[in-house]
Amino acid sequence: MSGMRLVWIVGALLIGAAAALLLTGRPERTASAPTPASTPAPTAPANATPAAPAAPAAPAAPAAPAAPAPKAPVVRAPDAVDLGLGRSIASARIVPGNIVPRTDEKSGERLLYADGKYEIRGEGTAENPYRMSWECLASASESYIPRLNEHDLPQRVAMLDGAWVQVEGYLAFPLMVSETKELLVMLNQWDGCCIGVPPTPYDAIEVKLLEPAKRSGAHATFNFGGVKGRLKIDPYLVENWLVGLYILEDASMVQGARPEL
Repeated sequence: MSGMRLVWIVGALLIGAAAALLLTGRPERTASAPTPASTPAPTAPANATPAAPAAPAAPAAPAAPAAPAPKAPVVRAPDAVDLGLGRSIASARIVPGNIVPRTDEKSGERLLYADGKYEIRGEGTAENPYRMSWECLASASESYIPRLNEHDLPQRVAMLDGAWVQVEGYLAFPLMVSETKELLVMLNQWDGCCIGVPPTPYDAIEVKLLEPAKRSGAHATFNFGGVKGRLKIDPYLVENWLVGLYILEDASMVQGARPEL
């Protein structure tokens, strides 16, 4: 075979292959959904207004406080006394208690035993005044709280209103005076400023003396003594806050009182 013919044969084969390729064309890719990488993100217009931030969720309303559970009525003994139940004391509601007469087994003295806890000795007269503990007086704080709209005053406290009582405690005199007709008698020591425990309306009594009392001793602000007088339960409120509760009128000093150590 001549060289020229070989060239023509090879040329013809190349031309035929090229023609076949043009006639058949390249196979197309199978159509598929565009992938996120190949999908262009939409472009916001230049003058678009930015979206407002989402408003924060409103806080949940606090739950209403649960109503206090009703107190069980006091079971009164057949011989319970009615002292104090007829008193009218500001907005207080007198709550009957179980106050029964008893006799002291050691001394034979007659006394009143209030609500299974408190002893009240004496008869409430000037000659034989009531003598009760500070705990009995302070127990009014359990139910008489005007700022919380609680106005229940126990009978064991109400019965002392208008009666003669004798109490012993720490005495606080006005500052910078040598004698005075007004003072405080308190359960706890207090110097009127920074030393001791400040009194509350339930464990302090405002005393109004018939005769002036003199301050004595090196530490007169911590004097301990006894006073006797007619007790008046007179709630003193400032914007519904109880500031004072007890006043002792027509009072006099009692000698010989000593603190319990």
